[in-house]
Amino acid sequence: MKTRITLSAKILSLAALNLLLLGVTLVGLAGVQLQNLSSLLLAPTRDRILADARLLALELMDTPFDSRDKLLQKHSQNTRVTSYLYDTQGVQVVGPAMLLPPIVHTRVRQGGMNESFFVTTRKPTQYWMGVRIPIASPEGGDPLPGVLVLMSDSLWGNAYFLDLTLVGLLLLVVVLISVACWLPLIRQLTRGLSQVTSAAEQIAEGNFEVQLIADRPDELGKLGGAVNQMASRLAGFVLGQKRFLGDIAHELCSPIARINFALGILERDADPAQLEHVRDLREEVEHMSALVAELLSFSKAGMQPATVQRVPVGVADTVRRAVARETGHGTSVEITMDENLTVLADPEYLMRSLSNLVRNSIRYAGEFGPIRITAKNDHGGVVITVEDNGPGLPDDALEEVFSPFHRPEPARSRDTRGVGLGLAIVKSCIEACKGTVRCRNRQPQGLAVDIRLTAA
Repeated sequence: MKTRITLSAKILSLAALNLLLLGVTLVGLAGVQLQNLSSLLLAPTRDRILADARLLALELMDTPFDSRDKLLQKHSQNTRVTSYLYDTQGVQVVGPAMLLPPIVHTRVRQGGMNESFFVTTRKPTQYWMGVRIPIASPEGGDPLPGVLVLMSDSLWGNAYFLDLTLVGLLLLVVVLISVACWLPLIRQLTRGLSQVTSAAEQIAEGNFEVQLIADRPDELGKLGGAVNQMASRLAGFVLGQKRFLGDIAHELCSPIARINFALGILERDADPAQLEHVRDLREEVEHMSALVAELLSFSKAGMQPATVQRVPVGVADTVRRAVARETGHGTSVEITMDENLTVLADPEYLMRSLSNLVRNSIRYAGEFGPIRITAKNDHGGVVITVEDNGPGLPDDALEEVFSPFHRPEPARSRDTRGVGLGLAIVKSCIEACKGTVRCRNRQPQGLAVDIRLTAA
């Protein structure tokens, strides 16, 4: 049995590991790469400052004594640090008058022992660097040892003391360590959430056969198991509903047939004054018979979609047969498509879907102009479109129109003899063929239904 580890525990553990690795890395950088300077100064920065100090020393030797203050001031402006020059006894030689902090003064007097030093003082916070350079003796003769003192009030904002390349490397190290710690967890989370989202979308589309791998020992595994259970129960509910409808429709066929037989006898023997009432009754029975037939078709289309055998079906031939079955005198239907288009589908289901769409278009929009049926290849699939010039549907009804017994008013009414199952049957048949169907309003008016199936 797998140990259950919650996501919160994983996140806290990774955060602690992230901090630990960052601390070890920074300590390692300070211990391995740094020498005599602060942990924020690496050898390249120190070498650059030493080289700059030697150049300044040469310029000081070639500069008259009374002009050295200006030279040092110019150096301060160029480097954005304040420059002072002292001898190894801590006596200021060049630069603005300055009383050094005790610790800096002590390090200056030790200037002959070290090539450079770096000191941080507090209250106020200041950063001091001393570099040993030769200075000219006022009496002439050989140069004497001296210390160039550089001071800045800021370290992070001063590129002279702090090598920005080092800052970039440190930031890169931090980012890489954080990515190494968090990327696996983030990928697991996003992958799991994507799978759950995809499964939820398929369930919303009516595909209840989706199954998630629910062997994760955390909350996502528990969520996947809950989604699987929900899909299984929904599949049972929907299948039971369709079986119930099918059973009812099947049981109604026999009494309707007997009623029709009795009406035939009654119509033959009825008086002329009663004949009109008999015909009205026959019309109602025919409507009931059509409703039962639609219920049987709807139940059959949705009962066992997994067992549907898909075979290559010619689109153009199926469309022409559906149009010939549903159209009558005076109905105009325009067909535009490649004769060689084929799709993977159940021939009976595709024929029934197209017949229902053509029948709906004729019934609700036949008087508004020709009905157009087109088909085209589209990214590995075939899209069959049935469109009319009728009033269309309200935007909020474009999805609901595929629900059983849905009849938007006033477009659908008893006068049109619709029972609200035509498009529901289309959806069940097309989804059984592993395809999709959707409605959209045309501009400036009209309705289009798009069927998308896999190309053979």
